[in-house]
Amino acid sequence: MTQAAGSEAGKITAPELAAFASRLFVSRGMAPEHAAQVADVLVWADLRGVDSHGVERLPSYLSLIERGQMNPKGAPRLEDVAPALFRIDADRAAGPVPMIMAVDEAARRARTFGVATGLVCRSAHTGAVGYYAQRAARQGFVAIVMGSGPPLMAYHGARAASLSTSPLSIGVPGGPDGAIVLDMATSVASNGKLKQAQREKKPIPLGWALDAQGAPTTDPMQAAIALPIGGPKGSGLGLMFECVTSVLAGAPLLANMLGPGNKPFHMQSEMFIAIDASRFRARDDYERDVAALADVIKSLPRTEE
Repeated sequence: MTQAAGSEAGKITAPELAAFASRLFVSRGMAPEHAAQVADVLVWADLRGVDSHGVERLPSYLSLIERGQMNPKGAPRLEDVAPALFRIDADRAAGPVPMIMAVDEAARRARTFGVATGLVCRSAHTGAVGYYAQRAARQGFVAIVMGSGPPLMAYHGARAASLSTSPLSIGVPGGPDGAIVLDMATSVASNGKLKQAQREKKPIPLGWALDAQGAPTTDPMQAAIALPIGGPKGSGLGLMFECVTSVLAGAPLLANMLGPGNKPFHMQSEMFIAIDASRFRARDDYERDVAALADVIKSLPRTEE
């Protein structure tokens, strides 16, 4: 893919791809503004090389709409909890819609109070959470995003799907791109990576996933349960992310989905934290030191591959 103004033969520009995705969502009843937000998050992931969270998600998003698990007409509602705290009921809207609302609301409050925290519950797929951390970091905020969702990952020592692959993103202002962002799942490989391997029919490394019976597998077509990164560390993070997102927001996910006779439903929750970096020191100074650190890391001698 290219970001050039015009298309070359066999290529499509990022704006063209975003416009195509947006039209698909609008055709399913989504408001043009919301459709553009969702499309932008998907294309952003592709431009960063994270294809598992890019436009290849379009078929699954459209399927979620058809199955009634993503509400194309969802109208997220913001609830004021305290001066620096808020909650957003996403009304099952596509995740980027309430999450962008959360970023902008947290930034607004953090400019006044120095810090703000928002909870988003009952959203559909959020997309690459690094997008939201970057959006805030480029405005001068230290941003932290935590998420939870349906059970896709085994708890350490268990052989059943019992946790979300709960993503984490941290963004800070500074660097040549205006922000430095960590974006990771608490699983060795995200569910999107496993789905991508299945589509491409490529073997996966041992330690990525279990099959439906709980046995380790390298066959992507048999991969049914993701494994946590760092064993107990990754599963511990996934557990606590559920506690500080879904449970704290009053919309528990995992306990309800894992009980006898309960069927997993596609729904997610997120916590977004924005900290005004300028309250601790001048923003320019902070960004300069972040950039200097990034330069040092990039100059480190590389291991032989």
